[in-house]
Amino acid sequence: MQSIACAYTNAPASPLPIPVTCDEKSLPAGRIVASVPPYQGKSPGGAAAPSDAAPGGAAAGLVYSQTSGTSPQGPIRVDRQASRVKRLRCSVLTAARLHVQERPRWRVAMLTLTYRPDVDWAPGQVSGVVRHIRQWLRRKGHDMRFVWVQEFTKRGRPHYHLLLWLPLGLTIPKPDKQGWWPCGMTKIEWARNAVGYIAKYASKGDSLVQPAKGARMHGNGGLTGDALVEQRWWKLPGWLRHDVKPSDRVRRALPGAGGGFVHPDSGEVYRSPWVVFFKHGSVFLERRAA
Repeated sequence: MQSIACAYTNAPASPLPIPVTCDEKSLPAGRIVASVPPYQGKSPGGAAAPSDAAPGGAAAGLVYSQTSGTSPQGPIRVDRQASRVKRLRCSVLTAARLHVQERPRWRVAMLTLTYRPDVDWAPGQVSGVVRHIRQWLRRKGHDMRFVWVQEFTKRGRPHYHLLLWLPLGLTIPKPDKQGWWPCGMTKIEWARNAVGYIAKYASKGDSLVQPAKGARMHGNGGLTGDALVEQRWWKLPGWLRHDVKPSDRVRRALPGAGGGFVHPDSGEVYRSPWVVFFKHGSVFLERRAA
């Protein structure tokens, strides 16, 4: 059983060809999550990347509970750390690829945000920088297009890498000099390959230090039109992407509707063939009885 690969190959060739897959979007306890066999058609926006499979054919983040070499039947233990990393990779690489497709002639500023030794992570720090930059761009008559990833040093100190799409001729001021990032230092460079740049940091996800409680590991914004529709499609669970197209605009059912997803035009409800349950502190998936 494998997840559907996350398509990002329409972007310029990355110097780090990293296999990336879109992981199942986790649901609250009592809901249902699942993977499906690889998608056989052409993925929206381009060909899919190879599946990031674990030994034995398990998709990254899913570990079969049977003894090695046995048939993959029965409960499947979910590696929550691997699943979180896979969601990070899928989200940031897909967003970067779509930004490049929508604004192929724009330059991409690489903004690194680091902390002073006497400052620790706190809620709202990155969102504050994003808010200030958005306001600055709005005054210039432009919307903000961005992708960011949190990374850790060997000592476990967090810092951020933010990609910012800018029209030709426009240069952003340093956030620390403007007072937008009072937590430490900033560095600005120009990226020749935006997807390859962010892929380098997304690829380090398997060695991430456990983030602070409540801390977000990545973010993006600014997509519009068909690109936004496609991004939302990639956020659907893998089993559902197998059955619907981006143009279907399927969304999560309203609270109280019994879970699942609904087609906004036909009203058709989609429910996962997999059930989630907890045992001895671990999360497991098991195929729902027919």
